[in-house]
Amino acid sequence: MTSGSKIVKITAQTALKGNMLKSIFTVCVFLFCYFICNYSAGIFSYTGNYVVSYILFTLICIFLIAPLFLGLLRFIWRMLFSASDNPVSVFYYFSDKKKYLKALEFIFNCIFKAIPVALLIFLPTIIIWIVTRGFFYEMFDVAIPVWTANLNSILKILIVFAIVSLVFYMLRFYIAPILFVADEKMDVSETLHMSTVISRKSSLDFIYLISSFIGWILISVLVIPLIFTLPYILTSYAVHVRFAIAEYNKHIGNLNNNRGVLYE
Repeated sequence: MTSGSKIVKITAQTALKGNMLKSIFTVCVFLFCYFICNYSAGIFSYTGNYVVSYILFTLICIFLIAPLFLGLLRFIWRMLFSASDNPVSVFYYFSDKKKYLKALEFIFNCIFKAIPVALLIFLPTIIIWIVTRGFFYEMFDVAIPVWTANLNSILKILIVFAIVSLVFYMLRFYIAPILFVADEKMDVSETLHMSTVISRKSSLDFIYLISSFIGWILISVLVIPLIFTLPYILTSYAVHVRFAIAEYNKHIGNLNNNRGVLYE
């Protein structure tokens, strides 16, 4: 069990003192890039090309937004250790081809971890969705059965269940982004593996932490408050991970005389 949400938040607030303005500028850089990319992809939706718009936005998220977000996390993590990075450091993983390719490797590994499980979890939902669609019965030249209308309620329940199940599965990798930005020498596979190991004892605390931010998250839906809430939320996330790593190191140290320590 890692430190509680209250301690994490207090530590995050302490870390942001004197760094809040710079953190806000860094978040603004990230959000500006995100909205520019989002609106650029959205242009195709006005022409009726919704599929092209979704595909383009997905590609932009993978190849641009995700590396930018890793750069933002790196800024936050280094801030915890009194580093004074420039807000432009959000583009860190675009500064070098090798760094960018490694960031993409990490992103695609996370995606490939999620896709097979997502397909399995959403399979019943997909089947029921197909059964309730008109095109399915048009293929067989038959009328849509009346009872299919009753499946819509079941479909909504299954969608919620599938989303929650996928989120809980992916929780084992929630530490991986911080491990990736914290140690550039660590292999991507090792990053994901260590996240799985450490998160076994810290996932519940992370859920409590996220739950305690529900009010902040709801406020952030208005978009503009994001420039103030996102630095606090991300710093709290980084602090939580730092405590989780410290707890893991302490546990390993007690087992084998301080061997296998990740970070001091």
